[in-house]
Amino acid sequence: MEKKTVLITGGNSGIGKHTAIELAKEGMEIIILSRTTSRGEEAKKNIIKKSNNPNIYIYQTDFSRFSSIIETNNKIKKKFKKIDILINNAGAFYSKYNETIDGIERQWQINHLAGFMLTYLLFPLIKKSNQGRIINVSSKGHYEGRLWFENLNRKQKYKNGLGAYCQSKLANVMFTKELAEKTKNTHITANSLHPGVVNTAIGNKNNKGLVSFFWFLWRPFMMSQKKGAQTTIYLASSKEISNISGKYFEKCKIKKPSRFVEDPVLRKKLWEISEEQTKINWKHML
Repeated sequence: MEKKTVLITGGNSGIGKHTAIELAKEGMEIIILSRTTSRGEEAKKNIIKKSNNPNIYIYQTDFSRFSSIIETNNKIKKKFKKIDILINNAGAFYSKYNETIDGIERQWQINHLAGFMLTYLLFPLIKKSNQGRIINVSSKGHYEGRLWFENLNRKQKYKNGLGAYCQSKLANVMFTKELAEKTKNTHITANSLHPGVVNTAIGNKNNKGLVSFFWFLWRPFMMSQKKGAQTTIYLASSKEISNISGKYFEKCKIKKPSRFVEDPVLRKKLWEISEEQTKINWKHML
């Protein structure tokens, strides 16, 4: 049986790392995109130790820089002939307004545009898989999301950052649905998921003050990272969903997403704006 190749963004920590461990145990070849080389290499050693699988590869990638994503894509295409499973797992939360070097609000770029661009760049390799799977890790917070097309950066009304976070998570699910529609006559599937309220450092990592304090207090009551990875692992490895595409999952079950996800006009508008911001054109890929 041909070895499957999996790429996981943010696979050096949290649910991404637990996903990497379990899929490595199944004998899959794992590519991890990590923001820092040191954390990536540390995670690699741990994944190899726990899975007894040496086929783990680390690529330093800064998702707040489009140029970094392009550089990583070029390196991956030189080494790998195909990608069977792409898991867009990396995400961030910022309680204070901040822009990337590309002039875009950080949560919007890291949580949505980075995955949108990476999927596009890796699409030629995914098409070479016998059954390519694209998995986008979103959040239940997408139900509270609203797309402010006239002000996607939300600079004027950023408040505590939750609105921007939920907006980016809604974009994840809408992008997944639209991609599934565009690839429905192919061997590629695209699905999104809510991993659960997981005990990770996302609320502390880039934040101070009350947001970080309350996240610290809530963490002991949250789901374990290992349990939070189960739906991602299910979507990556289960034969049951090999022909299912465009769905949103919670606890390994299909759930009805936000009503905005079902609006083709909104999805088309999001797609076009995302292409404009990332300076790519999907029509050459599909």
